[in-house]
Amino acid sequence: MNEVFLLSGGIDSSALAWSKRSGHLLFVNYGQVAASGERRAATRLADALDQELTVLELDCRKIGTGLLANSEAAREAPSPEWWPYRNQLLITLAATWGLSRGCERIVLGVVREDEQFRDGTSQFVRLIDALVVYQEGSMRVEAPASELNSLDLLRQSGLPRELLAITHSCDVAEFHCGECPSCKGRLRILAEFDAS
Repeated sequence: MNEVFLLSGGIDSSALAWSKRSGHLLFVNYGQVAASGERRAATRLADALDQELTVLELDCRKIGTGLLANSEAAREAPSPEWWPYRNQLLITLAATWGLSRGCERIVLGVVREDEQFRDGTSQFVRLIDALVVYQEGSMRVEAPASELNSLDLLRQSGLPRELLAITHSCDVAEFHCGECPSCKGRLRILAEFDAS
């Protein structure tokens, strides 16, 4: 099936891309602070998969909030790295890009831990899928790892340790700061993976 795979270069999307090994890999620089580190990781993974990586560049920092936009998070933010409507934005861009290329679905690397954000829930995936189908009728949105936590996805994926090491999950820098919420989550997952 012809699909668009949203690849951020983080552990979850990298593990899912490794396990699926299909579709068009799409990285979106939407103005996130750590875009260069994410892009580097996504490029290395695409090279290892021997797949082409398409990069879209759109600077949306002026509408973003929190650590990812290098600005204060909105008052109602569920966490410091929250960027409102981020997944909806990325899905819309992937759908727009994929439609003219005959793609039939968009694949997201959403995992169970993402449920702290509304756009990481199973309900969001169902609703955005219905909206994408309604609007153009030829594409679906899927999150095949949404029932798994990051560690289980990583274990099931078979992602080699050397590729795991190049993943990038930092909210504030091109190289891991070790202090932001995403870095701490990545370090926890790596420690649990090494211990298992």
